[in-house]
Amino acid sequence: MKPARAVALALPGATAVALWGGYRHAVREFQADRPPPPRLPGHVHTIVTPWGRVCYRKIEGSPKDTPLLLIHGWGRSADAAWWPLLEHSDRTIVAVDLPGHGRSILDGQFSFDLAVEAVETVMDHAGLRQPIVVGHSMGGPISLLALRREPSAYSGLVAAATSAYWVTPHLQVVVAAAPYLFAPRSPIVTAAMRQEAMRSPEARTAVTRSYGLRPTRRVLGEAGLELRGFDARVWEPLQLPPVMWLVTENDGVIPPADQTASALHMGARVETIPADHSVILTHAGAISELIDSFAATLGNPTHERSVMHSAAPRSVRVARD
Repeated sequence: MKPARAVALALPGATAVALWGGYRHAVREFQADRPPPPRLPGHVHTIVTPWGRVCYRKIEGSPKDTPLLLIHGWGRSADAAWWPLLEHSDRTIVAVDLPGHGRSILDGQFSFDLAVEAVETVMDHAGLRQPIVVGHSMGGPISLLALRREPSAYSGLVAAATSAYWVTPHLQVVVAAAPYLFAPRSPIVTAAMRQEAMRSPEARTAVTRSYGLRPTRRVLGEAGLELRGFDARVWEPLQLPPVMWLVTENDGVIPPADQTASALHMGARVETIPADHSVILTHAGAISELIDSFAATLGNPTHERSVMHSAAPRSVRVARD
């Protein structure tokens, strides 16, 4: 065998061995870390339900400001998704662990209807009245379903890096593959965890612990089935509270064009952010400022409620934190 051909055949195998070695090293590194619970603000509360339990973190803030209800995305948890934002807001915040995610236990099948039920249960238990709901990624569809069911219960919606429909070919492929690619301890998840911990060494404890609370592959698959059938464009026109859509222009998960089209369909105000899908982790300060500016408009009696199929909204760019 010629040397050049031998090298060409050996390179893929050597690359695979190197990648596998790096992955196993990262897994061992985080398994050995075993951090204590992170020191995040607020307190974690638990509610026993017929399907298991639902947990949420509540942080008491200024009583004169509209509170926030945070709904995380697919495969995440309340602490993992929102911890950077908790440091940038003085508002009362309630961050929910969706069924089967984080600390919440699910004895049954995951569905968006069950997720909305969990959100409503948490709101009642926490005494939360007319919050601004903030939904990231999969949290967007769940937020929209909650608003569709009872729009008067919310002051407004902030939709971040999400879409009103998940039926395009690109998203169908992402959703179908995600239960395998993003399951606990998968190479992609392990690499992301390591990068996040390196980017924020002071939050390594929170990052490591939160990744240990990822949902099972079964829950990921059931959530994926819900996403693959989600399309709010087929809903009858309905009256929504004011909506602000945060479009992430470097997003490799949900195409920015789909995010913008979703905002147009929902009659939302658009804010374009030069970020990828992990915008909450990288632009928490900017997002907190945008939420404050959005909340300020809610007290304006001339502010119109959003209606689906309305005219194109304004687009504003924000600088990176």
